[in-house]
Amino acid sequence: MRKLSTLIAFILLSLIYTTTFAQEEQVAKVVQQERAEIHLDQLPEAIAKALATDYKGYSVGKVFTSSKNGQYIYSIQLFKDGEAIEVDYNAEGKVIQ
Repeated sequence: MRKLSTLIAFILLSLIYTTTFAQEEQVAKVVQQERAEIHLDQLPEAIAKALATDYKGYSVGKVFTSSKNGQYIYSIQLFKDGEAIEVDYNAEGKVIQ
């Protein structure tokens, strides 16, 4: 009977630990996806070149960075003729859909 009680206690503690670990991973993923505002001159050169080509005539508003699945994402607010858009780029200067 004592072995059965010990086994049940071990299983319950294992389940609690597994659940807690899974919750911590989810929190870490959410934290990674938070956006941080950066200055325009902190953009990688590839993105600066792409912006100058793809969005000529637009003015740049705020610039944000975040990471998703280990990849940096740069979100740029652009304005032209009263219209506002936001474009996401990866570090290589490619637009992310």
